[in-house]
Amino acid sequence: MMSRRWPFLAVLYTAVYGVDFKLYGVNYNSRQGPDWDPNRCKSQAQVDTDMMAIATVASRVRIFSLVDCNQGFMVTTAAKKAGLGIWLGMWVSNNQSSLNNELAALDALVTNNVVDNSIEGIHVGSESLYRKDITPDQAINYFAAVKTYLGTKQLTFPVSITDVLDTLLEYPQVISAVDVVMANAFPFWEQVDVDAAVNSFKTKFNTLVGAAHGKEVLIGETGWPSAGVNTNASTYVANFAAFAAAAELKYFMFTAFDDLWKIAQEGVIDTVEAHFGLFDATRNLKPELEYLTTGGYTPVGGDGNTAVRPGSSPTLFPIADGSATTTQVPQAPAQTSPAVPTNVRQWWRLALGIALVLLLLPA
Repeated sequence: MMSRRWPFLAVLYTAVYGVDFKLYGVNYNSRQGPDWDPNRCKSQAQVDTDMMAIATVASRVRIFSLVDCNQGFMVTTAAKKAGLGIWLGMWVSNNQSSLNNELAALDALVTNNVVDNSIEGIHVGSESLYRKDITPDQAINYFAAVKTYLGTKQLTFPVSITDVLDTLLEYPQVISAVDVVMANAFPFWEQVDVDAAVNSFKTKFNTLVGAAHGKEVLIGETGWPSAGVNTNASTYVANFAAFAAAAELKYFMFTAFDDLWKIAQEGVIDTVEAHFGLFDATRNLKPELEYLTTGGYTPVGGDGNTAVRPGSSPTLFPIADGSATTTQVPQAPAQTSPAVPTNVRQWWRLALGIALVLLLLPA
């Protein structure tokens, strides 16, 4: 259960860790073309370079399929070389062969020592229940098959069934079956204003935590597109990351790179689905998200009652029912010498670190 003290811990977290901040994880797909494109899959060299780019902003990567574009092998090996953790995925449908193919790929990876207990977890299906591709019973049976296989290989990393948060609440038997609960939540798709998005997320997340009956809850996907008003992506990523850091929530931002191939796949020239990337399709970190590598963002007020806007000075504004609070906004680093000597800053961080530990001790 989350402590009521976590809003204040967000401030301490920022002060102690400063620019060491990284996203917990991001989603990744090595697709670069629609289904019918013979060059739809990136090469190993491209995937290797993608992983190195991801490592500048996040600590781990999550994929959707072992089979599609041979991602199980290519991404896992590249992620390990880049020092990234990895969460695997299996794409399944109503056709049993979809699971069989993913299991065959998993077995090959295990046999060749690509997949071992360094893997952080694996999910069976991604919003398959939401799309009604499979039934809850099928999802649980698929999960059980994967769990049984891993047991025969002495692999102990957690297995889950990823789906939309509201869909998981609709099927409590799925929550009961999995090792950990992994939900997707996008306030953007629910047409929540970006200033209220984290509060909206918190409300639903807390409901899911209650329904999980003590199981760990992770967020498989969340994010905001940069198409349209660019500052919305910056604001949501900043505020969500601050909330998650303070709440010690494990999450994966959707997604690492813009998926421009979805324009052809969906046949919709202005689809926002193509613009959820932290990076554009050519691996350039989007300008409004540069604070992820420059340290220009300080997530003060990560309780969801305050928010961050890009700019050059602090801004006052509320989120939902929160009161207006001054927040530090992303800005260019100063070109002057530090006003506080390094040793003083180090002692100040140490003191704050001790305070953080004391706050975490039982009352």
